[in-house]
Amino acid sequence: MSDFTQKPLAPGSPTAQAAAPQAAPAVKRLKKGELLFSEGDNSSSMYLLKTGMIRIFKKKGEANIEIDTIRAGQILGELAFLDGNPRSASGEALMDCELMEISANVFQAVVLKMPDWLKILLKTVVSRLRATSTRIKQLESSSSAYDYSEKDGKKSAHYVYLSSHDALKISTAILLVASRNGTEVPAGIDIRLGVLQRYANQILNIPVAKITSFVDLLTQAGLMTISEGSTEVTLKDIDFMENLITYINDENLLEPSKRHDITLRGFLVMSMINKNLAKYPVDEITGLTTVNVAEIRSTELNAAGKESFRLEEFPELANLGYCTPLSVKSGAEQTTLVKATTFQKFYRFQRVTMMINALNEQKRRTSR
Repeated sequence: MSDFTQKPLAPGSPTAQAAAPQAAPAVKRLKKGELLFSEGDNSSSMYLLKTGMIRIFKKKGEANIEIDTIRAGQILGELAFLDGNPRSASGEALMDCELMEISANVFQAVVLKMPDWLKILLKTVVSRLRATSTRIKQLESSSSAYDYSEKDGKKSAHYVYLSSHDALKISTAILLVASRNGTEVPAGIDIRLGVLQRYANQILNIPVAKITSFVDLLTQAGLMTISEGSTEVTLKDIDFMENLITYINDENLLEPSKRHDITLRGFLVMSMINKNLAKYPVDEITGLTTVNVAEIRSTELNAAGKESFRLEEFPELANLGYCTPLSVKSGAEQTTLVKATTFQKFYRFQRVTMMINALNEQKRRTSR
């Protein structure tokens, strides 16, 4: 709706009669992950969010730029609705939501009752709201991440949803809240999500959508637990969280050629070793564990009915310093030495890293 000054409809006219039955807002419900509207859509409604949270984001290249998070009691979608332009961003439910949908007919019924000066004021407000495009451009320029894909020192810019710096900030907020405001329980430390969002969002300036995604990621990794509908999350191992922060920070400071980047196939080999590590004893003198990689490959082959990994993929782990090169005694006995506790710790670090990479790839695919 861009014309706020049109003449009122004549009482009893067909148009007025047609509009009258629609003069009440409708209730709209969304499930977590559902889109309310997409960037570029024509606008026919604006919304009042009654319960839940909705992320507002804009597509940029292969990824999405987080713009805002709408909470209960706030209006959204009003900009395109009021000035008649296409949607400048998309809206996605971060949790189950209930909204009041204000259609063109409902809004027009209200506008017709406004005095002329209020209509002019409304048009002025709408034109000023469009100045938020400046904010969008600022967010786009600050969402560029750099990658050293060939480890040759050459950097290339690309857009990511959750960068290592984002993960570092959110992890730091989790550690801070757990240490200062957490409640010890048998399963770990309970953290109030509201307090976590205050530190990570309001102080560290991380969008709520990214905070929610990272908490979901840590939950999937088994590092956190959360009950449906709960306002608290349980951090199972605060020491690991501190170690994860150190690891991410150290990786950010390393030269590209010295980072512990691992391929998907290399991580699969690492996960198979970690899965079977407990059945190999630790040498009491050296503290090292002799692991028969050929035996693990055979065990996983028999269990899955297909090849889980190839022995040629193993050297990547040795190159990263997670174990020694293979010692080949026979086809069935090809062993490596690992320090079990260190190997397991770095496996958990790499698992979180791989999950972040998978999340970013998912966001890139869905934004195309």
